[in-house]
Amino acid sequence: MDKTNDPNRLITLAIHSYDFAVSLKNELEKAGIEVVLHNVNLEMPVVSTGVRVRIHEKDLPAALKVVEGPTAKASKRHAIKSRVVIPVDFSPYSMKACKVGFAHAFRSGTSAILLHAYMSERYRFMMPFGSDRYDNGERADEESVKTKAIEQMKQFRSKVEEEISKGNLDNVMFQTKVVEGLPEEKILECAAANDAKLIVMGTHGNNRRAIASLGSVTAEVLDAGKFPIFTIPKNLSIDDLASIHHVLFFSSLNQRDILAFETFYRLMQVKGMKVTILPVVDRKNKALAKRASRQFLQYCDEHYPENEFTIENISIESDNLTEFEKFMADNKVDLIAIPNKKQSIFSRLFNPSIAHRVLLQSEVPMLVVPI
Repeated sequence: MDKTNDPNRLITLAIHSYDFAVSLKNELEKAGIEVVLHNVNLEMPVVSTGVRVRIHEKDLPAALKVVEGPTAKASKRHAIKSRVVIPVDFSPYSMKACKVGFAHAFRSGTSAILLHAYMSERYRFMMPFGSDRYDNGERADEESVKTKAIEQMKQFRSKVEEEISKGNLDNVMFQTKVVEGLPEEKILECAAANDAKLIVMGTHGNNRRAIASLGSVTAEVLDAGKFPIFTIPKNLSIDDLASIHHVLFFSSLNQRDILAFETFYRLMQVKGMKVTILPVVDRKNKALAKRASRQFLQYCDEHYPENEFTIENISIESDNLTEFEKFMADNKVDLIAIPNKKQSIFSRLFNPSIAHRVLLQSEVPMLVVPI
């Protein structure tokens, strides 16, 4: 029998220290899932590092429920209500982020946090999602910067509440937070403290200075690889993740992408999607890539039968994005989904200059899923 089509073949669910791997193994086996540990030092198991927790492929959906369940999360941190984190700069553009973020919070039964980072004079450069319009060329003292940031957040909150009352935003519980510091750091800190279910952030700011630097801040948060992140282009045409119908899913065609797709699928909660898988692999191994593509496609067809899957080979290796952009336009792609393995996602998938163009210029939003 062809092992690539065997639902009982072993796949790696996670890689941990020995103690944590054994703990996870016990939890999985309580749920009736068979587990095998690989890469264990037989003479001194407790010193083993990089222990692979392996399960049968057919058990993946059930295993992920255990991994993401309350028992597993409680072993890492005290119970925290997951929230949607939305960095804002008080512009109409920020209201777009609220619309998407609130819709997702409403659908998933959670709340939202509106976050603004203000920058004092001790920071040399002003960054997006931080206030940089306070003094009209004159130096402002730190207290006035803070005061203005707080006042702007109050005004923005009033606008959000008004939009909710008009029915233009989903009615979800939300709180506001104004902090001092570098936006990328504060976004990640806030997300970690609130067990962020999703970060919704833009690719353009409220003024020229923010527009010039926002892409880099967004990329910094993306590259941290810790939370699902939805990026909003300037002319976003959708209001909710649920309205997305065609997704372009970048894949390295390995086992971790199976985990990433399951996370993506749970986050989207949408049936009837068309998913185009775009392999990002070494073209020197065409035979292996072809077999892996077939295997990944078969897995998706079997486990997500309510969706339509295809594989396309689109060139993204040069500074000429004509083929990529043409495919996006011709096929009405609503979303670019990228698994992030916590290692410079853009430099890994794209030439940096191409990454900058895609992130800043594309009118198609991105969803980056951590693995």
